[in-house]
Amino acid sequence: MLESEKAAEVNIERLVAEDVRQAIWLRLRRMTSSRLCRQIISAKTKVLSPDVLGSKAEGLAWAVRSALGYWESNPADLNAKLLTRYYALLQISVAEQVASPNPTFDLKEAQRHTEKGHGLSTLDQPDVIFPNGYYVASLKSGHFYSYCKYLGFDLKTHAFEKRPREWGELDKAKQGQLLSLTDLFRRVPELQGVIEEYLGVRPLSLHVGYASRNQQIRPQQSPGSVVPNLAPPDSLGETTHIAIYPKGSSLTKEYLRSLNLPIQNIGVEYDSLTKYTYFTGSFTHPVGDYWWQHLKLYKSGYSGTSFIVPFWSGISDPFILHFIILYAMSIVVRYLPSLWHDIQDGELDHVRALLEHYLVIVDNVIPRLAVERITGIPLRVDSPGSLNAPV
Repeated sequence: MLESEKAAEVNIERLVAEDVRQAIWLRLRRMTSSRLCRQIISAKTKVLSPDVLGSKAEGLAWAVRSALGYWESNPADLNAKLLTRYYALLQISVAEQVASPNPTFDLKEAQRHTEKGHGLSTLDQPDVIFPNGYYVASLKSGHFYSYCKYLGFDLKTHAFEKRPREWGELDKAKQGQLLSLTDLFRRVPELQGVIEEYLGVRPLSLHVGYASRNQQIRPQQSPGSVVPNLAPPDSLGETTHIAIYPKGSSLTKEYLRSLNLPIQNIGVEYDSLTKYTYFTGSFTHPVGDYWWQHLKLYKSGYSGTSFIVPFWSGISDPFILHFIILYAMSIVVRYLPSLWHDIQDGELDHVRALLEHYLVIVDNVIPRLAVERITGIPLRVDSPGSLNAPV
């Protein structure tokens, strides 16, 4: 094995299983043991005292058990499923912080923030159809604000001191601090190919890859590849051509350019062999690095390699995205019975179909994200006998 290949293997947890989903759930369930949680935290830091390490390990195991308790209740009703998934994610976010090397963060510290509320609120824009006119605000107190701060996101310029009550009381600047539920769904990578069908809007996550035009100047390069860039660098760095694939959406170069992407000079490409139209743009990155090292990318079993258009202080974290969406829907389920009726049985039944689709995604992608966030190590599960399975 080449040294560069060995480097690529560092800090990746690999499992082999016929049933990938079951293997991930089993990995998460191991974290219900405080003894095993002690090993997870010890791997991150060696400076914690035995008492602190024990307290954090017990807190981590409890938070994971609590999250699994919500998940494994497995209610049939859509409203109950939305609520249990939100509270499961809430517990996972607590577990992630308790698992950190920070000696002062334990369940008591988590409670200090959760006692101040969820840290999010919702607001309706009058006479605008749901979910276009249903907005989420971040607050400067409570769990969400604390969690984002822990992750390194400063929400001061986007968050509200107090919960906004009426749309008409906000000036345009304050309205700009809100996120519509529609725009949140548009960012879910696994919904790229169907979001137009459900809501009539284009996605805000994009399937990207290494453009074929690079073949003229360098060999194939993709996430995980060990082939370096060979194109001559300019004074600003190296340039790689990135492909953007429509994924069934009616993308245009004008729309893509309006998103202020880090990918520049976007134009249309036509593959005469496959008769397929897509887009390409240029991306400049440091000399000698791979292009994908400098773009925040995401991939799951339900989506190709994707770029999520950032929001609030540059957030493109899929876990946070799901956290906000599920919070917003939990408010609808609990406090807006007329709207919830329209979603389940009325003129908004297309939203019900979207939510049912979305929850399948949540149940299949969140467990892996949970494991990776708690351990701090990427998790990869391969089928026996596959090329990537360990031998």
